[in-house]
Amino acid sequence: MTLSDDERDRNRARNQRRRAVLAGADAEEFRPSEIYRREGWVCQLCGRPIDPTLRFPDPWSASLDHVIPISLGGPHTRANTRASHLHCNSSRGNRVE
Repeated sequence: MTLSDDERDRNRARNQRRRAVLAGADAEEFRPSEIYRREGWVCQLCGRPIDPTLRFPDPWSASLDHVIPISLGGPHTRANTRASHLHCNSSRGNRVE
């Protein structure tokens, strides 16, 4: 069974929030697609467009980047997240820019 884009987005939101709560971070409920639309589907790390048709594990698929990483005490909130490519987000690691 293939998940619809809406189901995939809902599952991703649930998993990301759960990960943040388990790490002891403050966490809002929101969908990644909200952030991607807010950013105009442009990677906030490299400035290039993000192709919404690409799916994980494609390195150029969409990924949520936490400005202050959860591992460093950052919250999982709309204000602390931005759109990025999976590759750009992975390359950044848990550094604060």
